[in-house]
Amino acid sequence: MVKLNENAIREAAYYNWQNAGCPQGQDEYFWSLAVEQLSNCNCSCSNSSKKSSSSKKSSKTTSKKSK
Repeated sequence: MVKLNENAIREAAYYNWQNAGCPQGQDEYFWSLAVEQLSNCNCSCSNSSKKSSSSKKSSKTTSKKSK
């Protein structure tokens, strides 16, 4: 599990709060929403980097076969 940066959570929560029209008394909601969003981002980013590295391996393999 990736540890989330507190400043990144704070910034994401703030932008979500602003986009929602700055409602009062929902700070915990926006904090948890930001944590969820950043957690999903970290998972998809780490998955995409794994995919790109595996595609590089397969392209090297195919180039060897074509020679």
